[in-house]
Amino acid sequence: MNTRRWILLLLALMTAGACPWSDELREYLSAHFWLPFAKHSADFEHPNVVRMDAPYAGMAAVQGSSPLARLRAAYQQVQPVNYYERPPRPTLNVESLRQAVAAARADRTLTAREKEEVDLIEAKIEMRGGESGQPSLLPGAKLKLQAFLRTARVPEFASEARGWLARTHYLLGDQAAAGKIYLDELNRPGSNLSRETLLNSLQILYVYDGGPDLAAHLDEYFDTPEHAAFAIQLITNPRSAPQLYSGRFGRPRDNSAIYRRIQALLTSHKNLLQSDHGANTLALLSMRTALRMGDPAAARSIDQSIPSTAAVRSNPDFLWMSASAHFLSREYAAAEPPLLALFRAAHASSDQRAAAAYALCGVYEKTRNPAGQLRFALWLHEASRSREFYRVPSSLADLSLYWASSGWDLGLILESSASIDALQSFVATNPSLPGIRLVRYALAVRLAREDRYRESADVYQSIQAGVRAQRMRKLASLQQAAEVPGLSPEARLEARYEFAAYVAANSERLYFNDTLWQGLQRYALQAAEESRMTGPERGALVEGERNLRDSQEERWRAHQILQEVARDAGPGPLRIRATKLALRCLQGINSERFGREADIASANKELLGWLNPAAK
Repeated sequence: MNTRRWILLLLALMTAGACPWSDELREYLSAHFWLPFAKHSADFEHPNVVRMDAPYAGMAAVQGSSPLARLRAAYQQVQPVNYYERPPRPTLNVESLRQAVAAARADRTLTAREKEEVDLIEAKIEMRGGESGQPSLLPGAKLKLQAFLRTARVPEFASEARGWLARTHYLLGDQAAAGKIYLDELNRPGSNLSRETLLNSLQILYVYDGGPDLAAHLDEYFDTPEHAAFAIQLITNPRSAPQLYSGRFGRPRDNSAIYRRIQALLTSHKNLLQSDHGANTLALLSMRTALRMGDPAAARSIDQSIPSTAAVRSNPDFLWMSASAHFLSREYAAAEPPLLALFRAAHASSDQRAAAAYALCGVYEKTRNPAGQLRFALWLHEASRSREFYRVPSSLADLSLYWASSGWDLGLILESSASIDALQSFVATNPSLPGIRLVRYALAVRLAREDRYRESADVYQSIQAGVRAQRMRKLASLQQAAEVPGLSPEARLEARYEFAAYVAANSERLYFNDTLWQGLQRYALQAAEESRMTGPERGALVEGERNLRDSQEERWRAHQILQEVARDAGPGPLRIRATKLALRCLQGINSERFGREADIASANKELLGWLNPAAK
């Protein structure tokens, strides 16, 4: 293989790895789809926090040779710890730096600000020594930073000291103490710690759901409403279905203990959470916990207890959880209003709107509203094409976007579940809707499958699909030729043969919708394995998929006509021609994808018998 081919292969593999396709379908039927939105560090940031950007203690430009200048120069030589080494090598001569601190402190010309700087540098030296291989220094560093903060007067130094204290807590393994400082500093006006630094620190500390440390120390966060909300929302971040649910809309496994603990904490700290915006906070946290732990009835009860005029009812998280509680309780129609409100909310994120749109597809599936289902499935298709939001598989691990990105839901609506009348009505009602061409094209395909070729040609022509329109007119002409009144039986059979021959020669160009599937349709037709529906629902789905396979397969359609022609023609040249072409059609069908292996075998046997009667 030459170099160019190697490069192309490598690029193809990289693309496949970076852009995985998703095989989820009808995800709205899964309980885990309806879990609360995932929360990350940035979700807890207040808007428009104004920060400062002042030099840290010891990092101002070195000028002159005063003891403070020499201390600054020495501190600035400290190299960052190499955390890839285990254990990290000491990079700090703590004793020499302590001597520099003592010399600077002995300078009686220091201003009050400079004295604070020296005190903070001293505490930082202890902390830096502790993180670079001398952990015994960390407790002392913590005490020095705490003592500094009790008397600090310079705002930027106090802000920096809080950051280093949080870092020290982290190095000592105290997640709660570190996290609360980082969270407070994230929203503190005038903080000297950058937003990026704080968000990264929170992400490192808590990753996705806080891990076992957060669960073990959950009660420590109930000192302020903000800390409690942060902890509860992280610990209830959604996880994938196998870790949560068993069976259709089943209850979770092994979560009862943490559920009871969270509920007890919320109840015992009700007064804390009812201060300021606490009433809203308490409702949101209680609903989130109930849904995360598989108790939609409790979430629905909280929803019903909140006045219709309460401000929290316009909160995107509340709207989603209200809809979830109703859908999981099989109150499908009641889930529609909060989802519509979420979809239309100006303050909802693009991901939240996408989740609402896909959830509405589920609601309209259950309430048998094909027009509504088609509208939102089409919106998702168009929004993803315009990159309004990032397309991802809908697994819930570390994600906030919960809809299936394959687009197969839309494909099955257009191909099977929506009737031709529903498609015609939708097109007539929404002539300028983004993506409506896809619906028109699907309508033309569906008309062709019903042998309504002239209508199909007109629709194709209206969307400038000229080649398809031409084929439909050809089919209409061939169909008409076989139906001319007064035609002799022989001529009629010959005309039907010509019709079937044209169909056989145009596989995937007449009845197959080439705008939808990108070669992956077989993965979308999985009704027989669908366990999340009722028996009647699954039965209708299986029947619809079988009809789709039959009606879109040109070779199968041609074979059926040719077999009838051969049967009616009797012995002679036309029977031989029709039989041979019918056999070629059957041989060209991918039976693994199409099914009907027994029917194909039976048809083959009959056709071969006509070619060789003695073999019967």
